[in-house]
Amino acid sequence: MILAFAAGLLLSAPPHDLHVAHTRMVVEGAVVVARVRMFRDDLQKALKRPVIDDTASRAAVNAYVVRNFIVTAGGARLAAEVLDGGGDTDGDQPVWWVLVQWKATQPVKVLGLKVQLMFETFSDQQNIVQVSKQPGDERRGLYFQAGDRSEQVLRF
Repeated sequence: MILAFAAGLLLSAPPHDLHVAHTRMVVEGAVVVARVRMFRDDLQKALKRPVIDDTASRAAVNAYVVRNFIVTAGGARLAAEVLDGGGDTDGDQPVWWVLVQWKATQPVKVLGLKVQLMFETFSDQQNIVQVSKQPGDERRGLYFQAGDRSEQVLRF
């Protein structure tokens, strides 16, 4: 009975008014790695399906992220490889995270990003990306809002 009550609490988290995805990205040499975090309920609306920890959900989320998180190096689009993903909690909100890696043929000096996660679902969607260039921990922040389909470019 207690487990059923606790499970009910997890499924009925208070609603949130903010539609945002947050990414922490590291660029080191020719490798780019990002951890993307999204509210699970927002992601479920975007995918039009429940997001649970099973093979089909992981595949749907991974395909969605790869399609809507575009990375270029020196103008060439890089192929994404999803390394991991799963559910988590941020305060009282269930979130889903995805760890993605891109590899360039040479060290990344010009990084382009198009982050359009959930733009088709929420008119007030915001995507925040914090980029750390290694070595040296040079940090930059990027902000994408719904309707903005342009690439943002960082030069290191």
